[in-house]
Amino acid sequence: MEARIVGLKGCGKSTLMAALAGGRSDGQVTTVRMGDARIRALSAVFSPRKTTFAEFRVREAVWLEASSRKSNMERYLDQLAGSQVFLHALRGFESPLLVEDADYLRDLRSLDSEFALADLMTVERVLERGRKQPLPDAGKRAVARAMEALEVEIPLREAHFPEPEADFLKAYQLLTLAPQILVVNLASGSALDGEAHAELVAAANGRQIVAFPFPDAAEVAELSPDEQLEFAEALGLPGPAAEIVTHAAFAQMGLISFFTVGEDEVRAWPIKDGTRARQAAGAVHSDIERGFIRAEVVGYETFMRLGSLKACKDQGLLRVEGKEYPVVDGDIINFRFNV
Repeated sequence: MEARIVGLKGCGKSTLMAALAGGRSDGQVTTVRMGDARIRALSAVFSPRKTTFAEFRVREAVWLEASSRKSNMERYLDQLAGSQVFLHALRGFESPLLVEDADYLRDLRSLDSEFALADLMTVERVLERGRKQPLPDAGKRAVARAMEALEVEIPLREAHFPEPEADFLKAYQLLTLAPQILVVNLASGSALDGEAHAELVAAANGRQIVAFPFPDAAEVAELSPDEQLEFAEALGLPGPAAEIVTHAAFAQMGLISFFTVGEDEVRAWPIKDGTRARQAAGAVHSDIERGFIRAEVVGYETFMRLGSLKACKDQGLLRVEGKEYPVVDGDIINFRFNV
């Protein structure tokens, strides 16, 4: 999974990047580890040679100077095609360096409008090409439905497209199809609550919202993992930025994690909620999916209560599941396979 940090100038995108990276970024790109207390607890039980958390890449979209052919907004939006999820940074603090007062609702609506306009132009080009080379029936319906939504600035992620139409639109990398998480950059010591929070929830239309001071979170990210939780609490933060944002991203994208455990490695595997056991095996390795026989499964809570896989098996709580079993968040799975 790759997320793209977007936002208007001055909102703190680079500071958010630093807060997520913890000094590990490579320019405008970083890999963010999803903090998961369950993985830490499992690692303490198994003492593996390697512990692997779920991860995703984050890239910052930077503002470029206007060219003779395109405005700076057009050049900015050109960078965003193909993004799987957006971290939409919003300014919730005052700055003497910026002309306008902080107004994250105004800023949210501004960039939302630009996204919708860019998608509308793309869809209009598809329609124009369709006059020369006829579109398939699903494509015609998809274009008509998309234009109807975008003309009134309804993002395509809020419109319903039957599967053939959705598949047609994927090829065009439309910006408003990608899920978004709203990340508000607050002034230090402040919180997003009351009427302000209610207004943002209404404007979010189902998008996850997280809010914290980016500079404070960047300070926390420079500390060791053991110190981060304590220092975040002292600063009034809900936790380290990487943990806050990754949990919101997983929730927004409908992702869950299952775990594989042992002396070699304890590892989290992110998958779509509702994924069946055989397809989940493919997240580990395609050979395991191809040769899938069965999955031996126990829930995380059950395992931690009993303390070992042997105890779970002895009490009949290590279940054997077939290929159609829908994996549940927190399942500890051992796949049996034959290639």
